[in-house]
Order: sequence, then C-alpha cells, then structure tokens
Amino acid sequence: MKRTGFFLILFSAGILVYFVGGYWTAIPPWARTIIKTALPLFFLLFTCLCGRVESLRQWRSVSLAFFAASCGFLVSWLISDTFLGFLGVTTSSLQGIAWTKLTESVLIVVPALLVARIGGMTNNDLFLRRGRLRAWLIVGFVAFAVFAVLFLLQAADKGIEGKQILALAPWTLIFVLANGFMEEFHFRGLLLSPFEGLLGRHGANLCIALFFTLVHAPVEYTPDIAVFLAVLFGLSLAWGYIIQKTKALWGAVLFHAGADLMIIVGIYETFGAA
Repeated sequence: MKRTGFFLILFSAGILVYFVGGYWTAIPPWARTIIKTALPLFFLLFTCLCGRVESLRQWRSVSLAFFAASCGFLVSWLISDTFLGFLGVTTSSLQGIAWTKLTESVLIVVPALLVARIGGMTNNDLFLRRGRLRAWLIVGFVAFAVFAVLFLLQAADKGIEGKQILALAPWTLIFVLANGFMEEFHFRGLLLSPFEGLLGRHGANLCIALFFTLVHAPVEYTPDIAVFLAVLFGLSLAWGYIIQKTKALWGAVLFHAGADLMIIVGIYETFGAA
C-alpha cells in the first residue's frame, strides 16, 4: 500500500514536470513561461527542505532529479529560439530539423546534467558509465540494425532512392541519436535510480514508462495514436530494463535512436525527399 502511494505521487510529479511543464503546447506562451519557471523553483526549495528534515530525506534524490529535469526544460525554452534564430536555422528542411533537435537536446541535457552533478548525483547514478559493455553493445546495435532495415523497406515503399537516403544520412543520424540520448538521459538516466529507492526496480521502470508514453500522446506524426502509444509503452519498458540490466544508458540510446527511424520517412516526404 505504501509503494502504491509513492507510485501515484511520482507518476503525478512526472506528468507535471514532463507534460505540463515540458512538452504540452496547448497553453499560451506566457503561461508556459510561468510554469517552466515555477517548477524548478518549487523542486529547488523542496530539495533543500528534504535535506534538512529527516522525515523527508528519502525524497531528496527524487526531488533533485525533478529539479534537474525542469531546469533543462526552462533553459531550452528561454534560449533555444533565440540561439537558432541567431544561427539562421529554421525547420523548413530536414537539415534544419536535425539542427533544431540537436540544439534542443544540448540545451536540455547540459543544464540537467550540471544540476544533477552539483546536487550530488554521480555518473553511476545517471548511468553515464561503461556498464556491461558487451551486453549493451549487442542489444543496442542489433536493435538499431533491425530498425534500420525496417526504415529502408519503408523508404523503398515510398519510392525514396538509396542515393537520397545516403545524402540525407548525416542529418538523419543527428536527429535520431540526439533525440535518443536526450530522452533516455532526461527520463531514465535522471529518474531510474531515485525512483528505485522508493518503488523498487520494476515499479520504477513501470512508473517512468507510463508517463513517458503519455507525454507523447499529443504527437501528430502517427495515423493511429492508440497503436503508437501501445508500442511506445512496450519499448519504454524495454529501454528501462536494458538500462537496469546493463548498468549503462548507451544500449537504450542506440535502441531508441533506431526506433526513431520509423518517423523519418514522414519527414522525408514532407520536405520532398520522396
């Protein structure tokens, strides 16, 4: 019963930070700015309180992780458009989308990583380590290769020629690898270890997979959102399990990047590659 309560609290906090304070766009920009600013302040204060009050101490690592995650969202929100405008980058081409994704990823990951490390989280806590090298190499590259084959078949079905795919390959790889690393670090790298302390291994993975999946509910690049979310939930559980078993983020990052190839053909078609 106690873990059920913890599960509901952490799930609600995850929705608050990653959906309301992160990817939800159906609110005015001024309101998004207020929410994205208020969340880091709240979790900073709560993290400090947890460090001072013995009965709250078990919540400190979770609060710190949410503080780091919300800082990443805030910095990206405040800087990204200005930085991309200065560089003259737009999303009117695949190259522009790739650079936008890379910029977004850097602006989310770097502040979140700095806050987490300053707060006391180590590379081991964040799964930024060698881990079980052979295991994650095999799982990551096999999964990426399988999705790459599916991607090529999908592209061929749409009439996209090999020379076009080759010409666009650098931008495709930038997009999927940047997004794969950013999402795996921002969700599971930051949260898995703190959540495990309150929910256990399986409970932590399930909780994160649930709100990770629901955060993607508003996406518009799939014709059947129910099927997409069901598949994504299964993949999310797999990515978390891989990280837990291999003790490192990298196998899940490669697996995730491969899965992201499934949305690339739609981007190709949008910008005339097909």
